[in-house]
Amino acid sequence: MKKNFHEFNFFSAIEKAEEKTQKTISSEIAVSIGMANALIKKFLKKGLIKVQQAPYKRFVYYLTPEGFSDKVKLVREYINESLGFFRKVRADFNRILINDNSDGYYLYGVSEICEIAILSAQENNKKIISIVDKNFKGKKYLNYPVVKKYPKNLKKNKILLTSQTSSQDDYFHLIEVFNPDVILVAECLYVSKKKPNFKPKNNYGKSK
Repeated sequence: MKKNFHEFNFFSAIEKAEEKTQKTISSEIAVSIGMANALIKKFLKKGLIKVQQAPYKRFVYYLTPEGFSDKVKLVREYINESLGFFRKVRADFNRILINDNSDGYYLYGVSEICEIAILSAQENNKKIISIVDKNFKGKKYLNYPVVKKYPKNLKKNKILLTSQTSSQDDYFHLIEVFNPDVILVAECLYVSKKKPNFKPKNNYGKSK
């Protein structure tokens, strides 16, 4: 999904055929200059874009008819993949909340997954107490309070892991503070419940 997203953004950035540098393109689509250069080379080779040199070391990149067709295809694929991901995450959270009878929930981490968890909680009439995110600058997210720290005593409440980019590290952090039974994790996050514990023997790889 990320690959299609970058390629779609690349096509969108150059479809107006404006003078741009690779640095400008990389900034607009939020990738490295190396990635932008790789995309340019890839689509030049496929004949999906063309390039014309402009003054001051700038270039005009523009889409060929094949490029416009490929952009439409990427949009369709990205939407289909996004909807598939949304349905998967939503089903995971619905399954968790339907089978859990806690009084309320702290969501851990502001993200797109957090938004889906909120929607699922609303659909299942579950209480969200607050969202915990030490890096979030606002005081509210989708009308729910955001706090920097979780409470020392959860009482009859549980934590629903909703961070996206650091979900594994966040899970390991949480189970150091709380009993793992009070940490709810959706399957879509692919979080391992056990820390790696490989300890080779002193004579590992050596003959006795």
